[in-house]
Order: sequence, then C-alpha cells, then structure tokens
Amino acid sequence: MAHTEHASSKNGLAGLITFNKDIPAYPYIIVGLILLGIGGIGALLALIKGHAAVYNVNREVSWGLLIATYAYFVITSTGLAFIGGLAHAFGYEKYAKVSKRLVVMAVAILLAGFTQIGLELGNPLNMIWMFITPNFRAPIFWMGIFYSIELVILFIELYLVFIPNKASHKTSAIVGFFALLIGTIATSNLGYVFGSLNARPFFHGIYFSTFLVISGIAAGAAMLILVHNIIYKGRIPSELNDTISALAKLMGLGIGVMIFLYFWKIMSSLYTEPQGAYEAVMAMLTGQLAPNFWIGEVLLAVVIPLLIIFTNSKNPAMLKYASISFMIGLFFTRYDFVVAGQLPLMREPLPGSGVIANASRLAIYSPSIVEWMVFCLGWGVFLTLYFAAEKFLDLNTQDHH
Repeated sequence: MAHTEHASSKNGLAGLITFNKDIPAYPYIIVGLILLGIGGIGALLALIKGHAAVYNVNREVSWGLLIATYAYFVITSTGLAFIGGLAHAFGYEKYAKVSKRLVVMAVAILLAGFTQIGLELGNPLNMIWMFITPNFRAPIFWMGIFYSIELVILFIELYLVFIPNKASHKTSAIVGFFALLIGTIATSNLGYVFGSLNARPFFHGIYFSTFLVISGIAAGAAMLILVHNIIYKGRIPSELNDTISALAKLMGLGIGVMIFLYFWKIMSSLYTEPQGAYEAVMAMLTGQLAPNFWIGEVLLAVVIPLLIIFTNSKNPAMLKYASISFMIGLFFTRYDFVVAGQLPLMREPLPGSGVIANASRLAIYSPSIVEWMVFCLGWGVFLTLYFAAEKFLDLNTQDHH
C-alpha cells in the first residue's frame, strides 16, 4: 500500500487528513488546475457573451458537445454508484475493498458533469430556476431531481465510508442500495429524456434508457481499474488483484451487452427504415460521423478493450490499457449518440430558415472552441478534486466487512 503519514492525534475533519508520499497525484492535480484555468475562461466567455454567441449549436442540432460530456461524466458516476451498491448493499466483497476510492470518484465525476449541464443551459442559475418553476411532466426536470438526490446520497455515503465506526453495517447497506437505485433511475431517466422525443426516431423508445445504464457500469469499472494503476504505478497490491480482475470481467460483460444492444438498434434503424433513424445511423456508418463510429466506438470502445480483457484478464497492468481505450472510445459513443439523432432535418433548408445542411441533406454541427474549453473545465474539476483527495486523504479501505 502507498505510504502515508497520518494526523492520528487530531480529531474531527482534521483527523482525516494525511499525506500520501508515494501516490503520484501532483502531475494530475497540476493538469487539473491548468484545465480549470482553460475551462474557467471558456465559462466566462459563455456567461458574458451568451450561449448563442460562443457555442456552435444551431436550430437543428440544439444539443451539442456539452450534453454529450454531461452524459459522459454523470453516467460514469452512477456506474460507480452501482458498483458501490453491489459492495455495500449486496455484499460483493471484491468491490467493497475499494469503497472509499469508489465513492470519492463518483462524487468528483458527478460534480464535473454538473459543470457541463450548468454551462450548457447558458447560466448555472437556470438550473435553480428549473427547480423553483418545475414542470412535473418534463423528463428533464426529473433528470435534475434524480441527479441532485444522487449527489446527496453520495455525500452521505462518503461520510459513512470515512467514519465507519459511527454507522452500522445496515445503515451503510441501506445508503448503498439507494445510491444504486437512484443512480440507475437517474441514468435511465436521462435516456428517457431522449427516448420521449417521438419527433426524433433515432432517440425514440426505451433503447437508450437501457444502453446508458449498462455503459455507465462498464465505465465505472474502467475508471476504477485505471485509477488503481495510476495510484500504485502499475504494481497493484496482491490483495487487490481479485478486485481488479472482477472489475475487468464486469467491464467486459458491460461491453458485450452494449454490442448486443447497439447491433439491434442499428439493424432496426436500417431495415425498418423509420424516417430519421435510418439517416442518423447512416451518418455514423458511412457519413460525417463514420470516423467517430469506426475508430472511436468500434475500435477503441469495443475491439481493443475486449481483446485485452480476453488475453490479459489476470494482468492488472495491462488492463489499464483496456480502460484507457474504453474511456476514450466511450466519449465518441456519447457524442455520436447525442449528435446523430439530430442530423436528419426537421424542416427544409430554405433561405432565411436558419437551417444549414450538407449535400446529404443532413444538419451540420461541430463543437466550438468555447465548448471544448468547457469540456476541459469538467476534466479539471474531476482531476483536481479526485487527485487532491488521493494525496491528502487515506482512500485505502481498511475494514470492508
């Protein structure tokens, strides 16, 4: 285990502070601070100049990069909460060994996701306005409610894993169960935000509610494998080898289910040809999103991770490459999912209509520099918060019973 110096003589919050000499956190904290600076500039530009002036979303593609990155972060967080629920509520001992690290990561990634949706709305205060002027029939309102509840539950779980002597096993199990339950509901509801759009056939239906939950669990497993390799510099302690192996199997299973779901989504869109869904899928297979799909979604998110898992399932150091590949590929999966469904035109690109189309009569969208800067803000929040916790808190779970 990484060497630590504990402030054991202190009480309360100060008693939790430690200094982990051997954990290589500073490079990631520095990168996080740099990204925070870049993202902060982007956020200021968005707030000062306005959403329409600095983002490339348009009349046809009204959801762009920041919705994709919001999904990327928050669904990974709920995937981590799901794994934590398996540990705390259902007694999966292998996952319980990493419960502190898991919960801290889930909180940091969820906060990163909130930066994306807050700035995508043009002003973070709009999130508060949505809560005080609710539309109970709108799925997006419930999305905000469920993710807010999830954050509260994760903070409670965070307290319990750091102060284990003040809570019974039953209390931890109940909180872990609700973290799993609310996280699953929040993510499936996020899928329903898209699935409820019958005007966009590619989104419409229950497919994405299921796909997002499964891919989130795989992402949570991938992040845990990756972070443990970083913290232990590729030399995972023997007592955690079974945990990393179990996480790799979970990630592999998740990818397998993703393949199954995606295959039938593509087949149903191609051969039943619902208007709009066919064009969206063709944009991924042969059109403007084809490089994203074949390189990002297929090669990086599926082929490389599965190949590594099948051939090196007992080698934690190699599994980190599967995790890196999957998380990069998953970004393209989230981006394509959000953008592809909006590319088929809903109105004619006539002069003065504000609709711009390419030769294939599909809408055009590419993220602006400011949108990429706000994405940097999300990564900055995660890297700074999480690796500061690694450096100054003891995230090794001593008693996982």
